[in-house]
Formats: sequence, C-alpha cells, structure tokens
Amino acid sequence: MRITFIGHAGFVVETDSAVVVMDPWLSPRGAFDSAWMQLPRNHHLAPQVRELLETSPKQRFLYISHEHRDHFDPEFLETLTKRDFSVLIPRFQRSALRDMFQAYGCKRIISCRDGQEIPLPGGGYVKLFLTESGTNRDSGVLVRGEGQSFLNLNDCKIHDRLSRIMEAEGSIDFFSAQFSGAIWHPTCYEYSREVYEDISLKKRASKFEAVARAIQTVKPKAFLAAAGPACFLDPSLFHLNQEKVNIFPRAPELFAFLKERLPGNSTQYIEPMPGDVLDVASVDWVHQVPERLTDENLHDYLHAYAADMAHVFRERRRNILLAEVDMIHEQLRVELRRKLDRLELHARVGMPLYMGLKELPGKWLRVDFRQRRVDAVAEITERGRYTMVVAATDISRVLERKLTWEELLLSFRHRMSRTPDVYEPILHAFLGLEIEDVGEFCEDLLAAEARRERTVVTAGGKRYSVQRFCPHQGADLTEAWIEGGRYLLCPRHRWQFDLQDGGRCSTNGLSIEAKCLPDTERERDRRQQPGRETQTRL
Repeated sequence: MRITFIGHAGFVVETDSAVVVMDPWLSPRGAFDSAWMQLPRNHHLAPQVRELLETSPKQRFLYISHEHRDHFDPEFLETLTKRDFSVLIPRFQRSALRDMFQAYGCKRIISCRDGQEIPLPGGGYVKLFLTESGTNRDSGVLVRGEGQSFLNLNDCKIHDRLSRIMEAEGSIDFFSAQFSGAIWHPTCYEYSREVYEDISLKKRASKFEAVARAIQTVKPKAFLAAAGPACFLDPSLFHLNQEKVNIFPRAPELFAFLKERLPGNSTQYIEPMPGDVLDVASVDWVHQVPERLTDENLHDYLHAYAADMAHVFRERRRNILLAEVDMIHEQLRVELRRKLDRLELHARVGMPLYMGLKELPGKWLRVDFRQRRVDAVAEITERGRYTMVVAATDISRVLERKLTWEELLLSFRHRMSRTPDVYEPILHAFLGLEIEDVGEFCEDLLAAEARRERTVVTAGGKRYSVQRFCPHQGADLTEAWIEGGRYLLCPRHRWQFDLQDGGRCSTNGLSIEAKCLPDTERERDRRQQPGRETQTRL
C-alpha cells in the first residue's frame, strides 16, 4: 500500500488493484468564498489526480468525507470529463451531498452507512465511520488491503468511539486526524488580545491533547499531520497568518507537544508535503518533493502566495449602491424570520440577536427568540445580547444561495460579540443552519435529551453518577477523561464539566447532571442491570 499526500486532508491510497482518492481540494480559488487557501499550495497536483481518477486501470474510488468545501471541491470535480469511477459518501440524514453527486453523474454512488464495509478487489475493504449530531456531519475512513491499513479521521470527531473501533479492527499502520482549529470562535469575536490569546491557547491545548489520546488508543506506526491550518490570503484576513497565538497551529508545534506528552512512544510523526509518497509497509518515503514548507520560509512563502492570488480578491470586490444595501437588509429580515418560524426551541434562547450590515451602522435587525419577532431597530438596548456584523456584499451571497450560512461563518468575513460570553447552542445553530435544516436540528436535540442512560465516573477519590452522553452533540462520556480531580472532559469537543458543581459546563451552562454517590451505594450500583448504568474509571 502506498499513500500520496495531495494537500490539506487529501490522500491517494493505492493497492495493487485499487485506488482511493480522499477529499481532493485542489481548486486555485480555495474554499469558503476564497477565504481559505490550501497550505502548502497544491493546485499543481490537479492534473495528476484528474488523470488518476479518469484513466487508472485499477478500480477507482472517490471518497468525500463531508460537505465542507475544503473537502468537497465541486470546482475541481467538474473538470473531470470521464466519470466512470465509484463515489463513496456517508449516508447522512441530510441528502445534500448525495443529491449533488446524483446530478454530477458517475459510475455509481455508494452511500455508506456507519461501519459499512465496501470490498476492494484483491482483498481488503474500505469502511466509513459516521457522526451526525446537531450542526455537525462528518465521516472518517479506514482502508485495509495487502495486510496494511490507513485510518483517516480528517475533521471527524469520533474520538469517543476509537477504542471500540480498535477492538473491532485490530492494528492500524498509518493514522491521520485534524490537529488545528477550523471555527470562527474566537477568530471573529470582539475580544481583547489577552482574552483572545487565552481562549486560543486553551483550544489549542485541548485539540493537541485529543490527538495525543487518539494516538495512544490507535497505536499507529505513523501519524500523518493533515487537515491542518489553511492560510488566509484575502488582504482583509491576511493578519490571521501572522498572529503569534491563535487556533491555527502548524505541525511542528503539534509534534513538539507530542514528544513531550508521549515520551517513549514509537509512533513516527510525519509532516508530508503535497506530492509526497509513502510506503506503508516500510514506513519510508517513496518520493519527497524538494520544496518543503518550514518555519524559516513561511513568511516569504505566504507573501509570494498572496501576490500570486491577488487577482482572486480583486475580482470579488464590487461597489454597492445604498438602495441595494437597503434591499439586502430587508431580504435578510425575511430570511431570519423564516428561520425563526422553523425554530421550535426558540423560547429557550434568552438573549436577543442583533444583526447588522457594515454599510448601515445605525440600523440593526433584532431577533427576539422568545417573542418570535424580527424588528428593525436603531440601537442595541440590552446588555445581554449577541451581535453579528457582516458586509452587505457577503450576506447577499447567502441570500442568493451562492453560499450556505455555515460557509459565510467559516469565511471569517464578519464580526461577532456576546454578553455574557457564553456559548448558546441553539443560537449557534440558528446562525449556522440552512432554513430547511432548522426543524431537524430541534428534533435531534430533543431526541438526544431524551436519552437518560447514566454512567459512573471516579474523580478525586469520589464517585459520581453522570449522564452517559454529552448534551452538546452526544459523545459517549464513558470515553471521557478527568482533569484537576474534578473536571470531566468530553472526548469529542473537550467541553469541561465540573463534577463538584453538579456537572455544569462553565462556558455554556449545560450540564451532565452529576451526583456524588455515597460509599453505601457502591454495592447497590454494582448489582444494577447492564445497560442501565455503566461504571467508568477515568
């Protein structure tokens, strides 16, 4: 088995009789309205990947993990004229990805269930692992063939399932998982530099710890650093590349952490460059490209890259008349109203949302969730509120269905604030979801809340009964870990629940309903029926 890195989260896995192309993101215009660009650049590999998918004599598969445009690249896929390959996609409840490939036209579409095996010629298989909860839809993939294996989680947060996957699958040779941030918090929020850096460092440490624990569980021969940070070449975003502290660390920082965190670990840590080829059996290079991105050349590399791509951002600029801004403002009001009509859990959101356009500084749209109203107002009157400001030209692309709401948020071309500084999951979903997905989100949240199974954890010498599943996106807390003798950390998003405060999460108020158990209950708990309560020592 050979693995070729094609940039970001993209790989080509080849056996003697099959080839699997994973998440090829190769378009020179990047993703999320060109806000994200591939780092290092990989556009030159597009002809090579195109030829492989069109002409390889081996059985050909294209795997797309999820809908995000740094993984699913329609612009590149449209350049393929011969489409007699098989597409592997996760079978999500939302059919958007499946619908797009049905319109695309290819040999066959295999919409895979969680854990479904797709046999490969010559032996072996491809298997997908799905997660779909709240606003999150993603999948990881395992390729096994010729006695070797590669588990690629890309962005897929299934760390709470890894131990069970390993029990079922056995040893893994190569492993890859996201190690860098990919979210608009705290990137787009109005924080002081001190607070911004403090939040960033905590998120970075949390992400690194999750990767370390995954490596401890998987025990691979090699870890491939991929799905790392993009770069930001839009002049309005370029400063993000130059921040000393943010949520976008590069592989050398991760490796330094892992060497200290996992002393004596035999896993090799590899930072591949686009075009590098590795042999899985020997864990050795078949080919290394001569150009390597390093800390020393990063500054010059980014500035040269930005100069090459400057035309992309010149082309997306446009002037806009005030009358058009007013029209966009009204269209936005209608859009928010339609979203609110679908939000059955609106009464749970206590703070209003104020949305404004940069071009109209004295005019806000106030979303009152409890009263289910969207009104145009001249000023912000509440101390407790959430705000979002965006350019009319950017929000118009959402209203014209050229971007999704989540793609706008991931473009980082907006500013946000919240008082108090607390994550509100329903408001977060309201902003990031399409109108047609809001109702399903509410149904899924209610279904998750109805799961009452509990587990027992030990922390600081005491035993606590807690909800087994995280109230955020349903991670299995039997795979959680304890910090500081009192905090239970969710293995999926690293939310911190204080066991000594009833299991409450300080950053958002959600709770796992922790109850300290007296020693006298130990024997009674031991006799409880399996499945009602499980004991976990952390």
